[in-house]
Amino acid sequence: MTMKPGDPHYRAYVGDPDNYDLIAATVFNLLTTLGLRDHHRVLDVGCGSLRNGRLLIPYLQHGGYMGIEPNEWLVQEGAEKELGKDAITLKGARFSYRTDCQELDANEQFDFMLLQSIFSHCGEDLIRHWLKELRPHLAENGAIIATWVAGQENSGEVGWLYPGLVRFTEDSFQGLVSEAGLMFKPLAWPHPIQRWAMLTRSQAMIDWVDDTGLSFNRAFQKMRKPRPGH
Repeated sequence: MTMKPGDPHYRAYVGDPDNYDLIAATVFNLLTTLGLRDHHRVLDVGCGSLRNGRLLIPYLQHGGYMGIEPNEWLVQEGAEKELGKDAITLKGARFSYRTDCQELDANEQFDFMLLQSIFSHCGEDLIRHWLKELRPHLAENGAIIATWVAGQENSGEVGWLYPGLVRFTEDSFQGLVSEAGLMFKPLAWPHPIQRWAMLTRSQAMIDWVDDTGLSFNRAFQKMRKPRPGH
């Protein structure tokens, strides 16, 4: 069966079904290269059919994962066909089927917030909405890891455009990030058609990218605890 992005199948609705596994591997490798450990907390915005959650939920400690996804059927099918509901229960993963952060506890914070192929479908109004919603829940040394689509000019859409793409110049996208009180750091990491960026208040996270050059070998050396005498 041939499927295209946006088709009503849990693997196709969230993007190119031929890249379903590749995107998950890319995301997990990026997050661990940025210092993700199992004690961290991750907010997966637009978690869909758990393309990324199926790797993150088993890796993180109990209560470390929360997904936001307005299409509940996607989460249910992903849980049933990609992960297993027992794993979700075991790891205490939580889900909100809204388009905001209203079901998060007021003081709840996350070390990493993932928005893979979300801003790529958002007009300026929705990008402002999400940055306003997310910023209070971003840990002091946390980071929003997002993809966006670059263009020679802004494509000008408002609201949610799917499966179409919304394009921004780098200056315009960076301006939206700065408006939210965050720093913008491009990430040289692979993606089929989009660009990666880190949005953060933390100079330490910016320095991490510069120091490691997004090499996992270097990141590993920064994260590991040497044994005594070694």
